[in-house]
Amino acid sequence: MDGDLAMRHAQAQREGVLVDGFVAPVGERKGHDGLYSGKKHLCGQNVQVVADLDGRVADAGDPVPGARHDAAAFFVSGLAERWSGHYAPGGPGMTGDGGYRGIGMITPDRKPRGGELTDGQKAYNRSVDRIRAAVERAIAHLKSWKILKTGYHRIMHDFPDILRTVTMLEIYRAWG
Repeated sequence: MDGDLAMRHAQAQREGVLVDGFVAPVGERKGHDGLYSGKKHLCGQNVQVVADLDGRVADAGDPVPGARHDAAAFFVSGLAERWSGHYAPGGPGMTGDGGYRGIGMITPDRKPRGGELTDGQKAYNRSVDRIRAAVERAIAHLKSWKILKTGYHRIMHDFPDILRTVTMLEIYRAWG
């Protein structure tokens, strides 16, 4: 990274960040179990993405089978370790959706069983959702790369390298 790009990327590491995941389609593969995401109804790899508050991709984890829940994929992908200071007590903060509940991130409140959210909780959830919109934009930018949009159909063990390359190109495009 050039100096200015590295400085802006370091700024994201000091400030609060957002996290979410998406399933990159790879099709059915022999010898690769757990690729089918029942939620998305496709075979793919779960890719976890960290974005800054302006909606720029800051990092992406290693891909994990698409059947993995976002919170589990966050840890398996290596992002939890790299960004652990953000969601630790006293850290700058990390915001995620309800799929990351219970691991130290800022997440929306859940409706209590048999009850309703208070007006304050509803307002809090709206504010968290407004902030989280930036990570959805970052994911949309990442998915605009053809190889992640139309599906990866090459050798599976090369997919992590392809994902890292696309991520770095998107970081350079957005931050440069």
